[in-house]
Amino acid sequence: MTKRQVAPPLLLVTVTLTTFGLAKWHPFSPAAAPAASVAGDPLRGRQVFVVNCSGCHGMDATGGIGPSLRGVGLEPAEVEQIVASGRGVMPAGVVEGQEAADVAAYVAGISQ
Repeated sequence: MTKRQVAPPLLLVTVTLTTFGLAKWHPFSPAAAPAASVAGDPLRGRQVFVVNCSGCHGMDATGGIGPSLRGVGLEPAEVEQIVASGRGVMPAGVVEGQEAADVAAYVAGISQ
């Protein structure tokens, strides 16, 4: 093979490998910031609970249409997931954002 026959395929392979290498490398894309965990305030959570949740769970969370939340051993993350997704007849997204974190802190505290 002559240099004229080798040069085009060699150039094609070099450009292809360089292109794919740079595509995988992503030297200028910023790293995604980790999602900030929002800490809940149980005192505000009680207020939000009374307004939004007590109609089903009772003013003191001992149950009503919805189940009792006292002494059931829920963790804040579990409560936030239930509030966000709903469970049984409970609709999803009754409260969101900081209010959801606050309610989760309150319910986790009374459920221990």
